[in-house]
Amino acid sequence: MKIVAVCGLGVGSSVIAKMNIESILSEENKEDISVDTIDLGSILSAPADIYITTRELADEFPDELKAKTIVLTNFVDKLDIKAHLDPKIKELEK
Repeated sequence: MKIVAVCGLGVGSSVIAKMNIESILSEENKEDISVDTIDLGSILSAPADIYITTRELADEFPDELKAKTIVLTNFVDKLDIKAHLDPKIKELEK
């Protein structure tokens, strides 16, 4: 499974999200899930099972990716990330 964190340039908030997502996955012993970062303009070149972004960018996502997208208000709040990420992972693992 692959997760991609998306921000405006792919090097700022998405890197913070990536670190927090990897921390959550490590705590849950889900080492088989990879996490990457990318900028919004390159999103179609980054196939993934789950995309994670902010509300500011979510409206600009391609329609075909919206069902795979988790929209967060805070890339730093690990509890909020976990609350959104865990159900999505479980849904995909079925």
